Amino acid sequence: MKREPRRLPLSPTDILTVAVSTIAVLFVLAFGGKLLEGYRLQRHNAMLSAEIELRKEQQQELQRRLDYVQTPAYVEKVAREQYRWVKAGENLVITIFRSRPAAEPAPTSPRL
Repeated sequence: MKREPRRLPLSPTDILTVAVSTIAVLFVLAFGGKLLEGYRLQRHNAMLSAEIELRKEQQQELQRRLDYVQTPAYVEKVAREQYRWVKAGENLVITIFRSRPAAEPAPTSPRL
């Protein structure tokens, strides 16, 4: 009885093809993941840059407001409006409004 030589279920070319295909798919997945991560980082960077610009504008507005509130004109305005202070020789006049109830509407006769 002669034995036939054993053969592998797949030829070496098929095994090499499967190995190369698997490596190629893994490479494409890894490269695609890095591309996606780079895209996300670019978008995040753009969002942060826009937020920085907004914060700079807010800082400039706050600086203008700070410069204004440190002026004598602002101090005088607050003293007069909130604290009702007057300069020497001026008189303070406070107007008092009394609310009156609204006039009641005249009754109307029912229509038949």
